[in-house]
Amino acid sequence: MPLQQVFLDETFGDARIQVIKTYDTALAREAFISMDATATAHLAESLSLQSPDESWDLPNEPSQFADVLWTELMDIAREDGQLRSFFVVRRLGSGEDAFIYVSGDWPSAEALARGFRDKPR
Repeated sequence: MPLQQVFLDETFGDARIQVIKTYDTALAREAFISMDATATAHLAESLSLQSPDESWDLPNEPSQFADVLWTELMDIAREDGQLRSFFVVRRLGSGEDAFIYVSGDWPSAEALARGFRDKPR
């Protein structure tokens, strides 16, 4: 089983965006920690954590919210038993190599990656 597989590799302006499927939880965690507020909000929305009809209260403290988000991500990333897969979005260009997003599903990773088409860089 490959540890990583490239699902998307496109150039938008001066940036190259890749979406990589990985089974490496440490890599997923590194990408999670690197996410900015926009990426975090995108992940929370994809996990339906910002729905107004949510039956439980989300913590207001950023570190506690991050813990909830990570726990939910780990849950949806489960493929079989303890095997988890993640879709990591990576940005390369102008000397930059950074992980900018991680999700347990392809559609949200693809949407964030393809969103670079409309953003000036």
